[in-house]
Amino acid sequence: MRVLATPLLFLLIGCPGPDDSAQDTAPLPYEAPAQITTAADGWLRGDLHMHTEHSDGFDTVAAVIDMAEYLAWPEFLAHHPEYTGSPLDFIAISDHRTVDQNSDPDFHSEMVIPIPSEEFGSSGHANTPGVDAFVNHDPDGDGISLADYQAGIESAHAQGALFSVNHPFAPGIMFGWDVTGFDSIEVWNSGWLLASPPTTADDLQNWEQNKGTTAAATYRRAIQAEGMGADGQSLTWYEALLSRGIHVGLVGGGDRHAIVLPGFPTTYVQAATSDVQGLVDGMRDRHSYVTRTPASAQILGTITVGEQTYQWGDAVPLPSTGAHVTVQLQVGRAEGGQARLVAGGFVVDDEALQSDPLGSVVAQQDIDSQDQTLEYSFSAIPGDWIYPLVLEPLFAPGITEDQRQTVLDTAAIAAESGDDAMDIATSVVQLLDTDLLASPDDCDPEDWQPDMLQCSLADMDGLTSFFVPDMLDRAMNAWIEDGELTDWCMGAVASAVLFVEE
Repeated sequence: MRVLATPLLFLLIGCPGPDDSAQDTAPLPYEAPAQITTAADGWLRGDLHMHTEHSDGFDTVAAVIDMAEYLAWPEFLAHHPEYTGSPLDFIAISDHRTVDQNSDPDFHSEMVIPIPSEEFGSSGHANTPGVDAFVNHDPDGDGISLADYQAGIESAHAQGALFSVNHPFAPGIMFGWDVTGFDSIEVWNSGWLLASPPTTADDLQNWEQNKGTTAAATYRRAIQAEGMGADGQSLTWYEALLSRGIHVGLVGGGDRHAIVLPGFPTTYVQAATSDVQGLVDGMRDRHSYVTRTPASAQILGTITVGEQTYQWGDAVPLPSTGAHVTVQLQVGRAEGGQARLVAGGFVVDDEALQSDPLGSVVAQQDIDSQDQTLEYSFSAIPGDWIYPLVLEPLFAPGITEDQRQTVLDTAAIAAESGDDAMDIATSVVQLLDTDLLASPDDCDPEDWQPDMLQCSLADMDGLTSFFVPDMLDRAMNAWIEDGELTDWCMGAVASAVLFVEE
């Protein structure tokens, strides 16, 4: 989510509050479903993208840490038992063009692992989890260039950190740079639908003229997916990269500046050790997936070739003639949804890429339980790739007809939102009690409603932050195809397997 300017927020405080005639005034609790990716197995969940007062965020480091811990508070769990056992395990505070937040005296926690990071860049952003020192996007002070961005990747790597491209198709901060060696893509920024207008061909042409350089061919191919929104274009970019043999991981980030809590969406990383190094290594190995919330869909999987077994994100060696492959996709916490396997193959050059269809759904299965497995066998050759995607129902179980209409109305508003502060604020303000926005002391859990944003008890200074209940979170993450809303919301997506020659 983009930053909300301070004057705008004060305007919002004067907006009318919610309709007092709301039909339901109680949250809709449900028992926490079993998990298939657990911290005990090294799967840690967190958020890699947020901001504080050290750049353009509205809260202190201490306040952001408190909010990251909030999902484990007893006061929260009393109303949301579905979050039991699903706290955030890590966060990265990625303030713009500074690392001062990483040495803030409050940059510590007993509950979450704080990862030092920085949001690098001006026109085109990237996070650098694991960084020690500032990475300058314009070290010579002569204006940004392709060479500066390539040097930024090398500088991050020299520190043992990662370079992860952020919201690459957000208009105004596009990441068209034809660089090599980056580690991951933030495929899911904020809501899949909210604040996710696509980048157009005209936007790309203007960007190239302004920067005096040609965008990467893979990026150019992804522009064609305008009908899927900006995050959909990011996923298409991922497929284009894979089709040219470029294997990076997928991560997500809430891009929090104010109002909403960190952790939406959530990135899971399989870490050998529960510390910064373990998380950085896990992301470097592409052992990651992104899901809608800390308590929603989970993904596991095995990829078997002969007697060897691999997991999502691995580079899987095959003989030049290919081999028989069996994929097992295990999906948890997504009952009523649909599991999909998306696959493609190597494209010989950048020119052919522009007309290549890229990935296609090669297998799909309705999900009728809280733990379900889809199995798919095929013949693969080096250069082929495959990744899993989970869609969830747009409507949460048990909601009323009136609430279903609220979801549709919210999704429609989210679809029309741009990445402009006023567009985002207009979308969000209709879902919260604006009397509470500047009065965090008045937050009372007994007033929480499932069809309104719920004030957070963790944010007692300045502007109140809010938890987005599941029924509204689904609306903000609605799945669109060809520019149209569907009956699905984005549930989860994992890093791909790329088959390489042994």
